[in-house]
Amino acid sequence: MKRILATAFLLVSTVAARAEYEQVNLTVFGMDCAPCAHAIHVSMKGVPGVNTVDVDLNTGLVSIKLNPGNSAAMRQFNEAVEKNGFTHKDAQVIVRGQLSGSVRAPFLDVAGANDRYALAPLAAGTDISSLLGKTVVIDGVLPQSAKGKVSDTLRYKTIAEAR
Repeated sequence: MKRILATAFLLVSTVAARAEYEQVNLTVFGMDCAPCAHAIHVSMKGVPGVNTVDVDLNTGLVSIKLNPGNSAAMRQFNEAVEKNGFTHKDAQVIVRGQLSGSVRAPFLDVAGANDRYALAPLAAGTDISSLLGKTVVIDGVLPQSAKGKVSDTLRYKTIAEAR
């Protein structure tokens, strides 16, 4: 009986503590033909954990939805764009992770991806003090970074305790 309870606790705590990207929307500069869009689609689908990829050739927007429990890292999405000869702009992300640091210097740890971001609000007035140490879901923007790099700052629109 103890063994069953311990196993159940581990399963519940693992699910509750998930840290992962849920959605990534990238604007890709230079993608101007159907074969280009197809190459991006195939590259994104090759990232483990990707569920769906929608590529809008007119706007250059690539929308990626990920499976629960994935361990995809932001650098993999950037590399998928760069290896096809394109440039990525800011990325809008919905990401789940552990909020750490302090109110003045908060960080988001995305354990499944080993990504860590300094957090900066897009608008003033957000009180995150009650969320420190908790698993949160953030809707935010990762600014464009140099080729081969990932921004170390995530500018968040919303932040809420994960359910």
